[in-house]
Amino acid sequence: MKSSRARLDPGLAVLLVVLLFWGGFLIFRTSFVAEDGKRYFCLFDDAMITMTYARNLVEGYGLNWARHGAPVEGFTHPLWLVPMVAANLLPVELRFRSLPIQLLSLAVLALLVVAVRRLMLSWFSGERARHWGPAAVMTAFCYSLAFWSLIGMETGLQALLAVVAVHLAIASVEGRRERHLELWAVCAAAYLVRMDMLLLVVAVQAWVVLRGGLRRDRRRWLLGLGLFLAVALGYEVFRWVYFHDFLPNTWYLKMTGVPLIVRLLRGLLSLELFVRDHLLLLLAAGIGILALRRDRRLELPAGIFLLYCAYSVWVGGDAWDLDVEVPVRANRYISFVLPLLFVLLNAVLNRVLDAWKLAGSWAPAAATAAGALGLLLVNGLWPGGTDTAWRLMMGTQRPPQVESHLTVLRQLHRMQRAVRPGATVATAWAGIPAYFSDYKLVDILGFNDRHVARAPSRLPGDEDHPRLFRPGHDRWDFDYLLKRVRPDAFFQVWGPRLEGLKVGELMTSAGYQQHSGIWLKRGSPYVLDLPPQEPPLREAADHRRHKKKRRAA
Repeated sequence: MKSSRARLDPGLAVLLVVLLFWGGFLIFRTSFVAEDGKRYFCLFDDAMITMTYARNLVEGYGLNWARHGAPVEGFTHPLWLVPMVAANLLPVELRFRSLPIQLLSLAVLALLVVAVRRLMLSWFSGERARHWGPAAVMTAFCYSLAFWSLIGMETGLQALLAVVAVHLAIASVEGRRERHLELWAVCAAAYLVRMDMLLLVVAVQAWVVLRGGLRRDRRRWLLGLGLFLAVALGYEVFRWVYFHDFLPNTWYLKMTGVPLIVRLLRGLLSLELFVRDHLLLLLAAGIGILALRRDRRLELPAGIFLLYCAYSVWVGGDAWDLDVEVPVRANRYISFVLPLLFVLLNAVLNRVLDAWKLAGSWAPAAATAAGALGLLLVNGLWPGGTDTAWRLMMGTQRPPQVESHLTVLRQLHRMQRAVRPGATVATAWAGIPAYFSDYKLVDILGFNDRHVARAPSRLPGDEDHPRLFRPGHDRWDFDYLLKRVRPDAFFQVWGPRLEGLKVGELMTSAGYQQHSGIWLKRGSPYVLDLPPQEPPLREAADHRRHKKKRRAA
């Protein structure tokens, strides 16, 4: 076993400092000044859903997004909820509470870079070429990984746990001592971060068993397995007792109600984009692994990477994969295993440098060039890099969705001037409106609604038009909303227009009137008396011209 030095490597120190400055700047670019003149820090809307659970728990509503009715498990990362609860215990305004989560994510990315370096030096160095820089640099400045992490998702923590799990699994097979208990502890944490991390757990533990990792101490492995099962089953008992379900509500929303072939075809479209964007890197890794197939340690990171590519296809990809407004080159299901791909590429490079006997002054130059090339390729900066890719990387363009966050918050402020706290409000954006308000919420898209989540898809997608399918955004029930729930206001209306229905006629016939883009229920005690709405700009201009003519006459 080759171990890394205990002292801090100067190159690593420089890399971490640059990462912290770059990541800190990206975090600042996700914030914005709203119309009230105050700066807001805001996470991706899915993360803001979990922040809402954390806020409501702290304020005495329990783990309940809606603030009314039975609680529904509308989040997918219970362990990531813990630091969000801590952030909501801080004595600061709501608009600042997302910042600690973003700073924590940046710290996790820094730890990830350290973990990648350790994995490289311990198990994927050559005899003479012991370079770790290319993998660490690509990990530190991979925009898709940084984006999903710094915008508040659990992606960075997933990546860290995956890299540590690979390190401990190889150590259990080839190290001087087994690391079964530590590995099972990481597996338990990974499962609590996301239930679909069970695939990682199965992969690393199966590899340990198949590669003879139980020869020395089978009892500790079984003890670790027992601890993992206790954690997993313990949370399952909590889920049943508290939420009265065996699976999170989002599982039903994304995995049921749509034909399997449609989901798979949509997932293949998503994977096609990823492969096309990263083709040179994937070819280099594939050819290198085939040439070094005798090194069985390469099997584990390669297998995990391919496993989650297949999983992304299985779930239909992410909702934003085909959205030009979110130009991120890897979705959440694949981004967190990209560091393992970078490790494979770096391992192949070290073997090549060993074979060519470039251990002298040429080797550092070759490793530096490989790292720079990999950094350009993974971020789409070369060849044929787009202006958008460069602007996102440099931070001169705001990260995706930030402008939408500002628009949604402005609309929420308008609604707060029209609708009293405590009103029942239906919304499609489920995170930002819920977190920054005191309304009782109704989730139009079903992330936090059992009835909608278990309904069939309403989008007309079929196997000839899989692009129309959008996971998590494909079902609603306006008959249910208008006739049974009858909210005091609709913050947004999602669905009828996609079915070819006229929204205005539908809402007006149900007793709602539109004001400043919000549909308000006539006669609701929560709706304030409002002045007549300003006419559209064209009508206002015509009205002014008409008044001017009358005065002239």
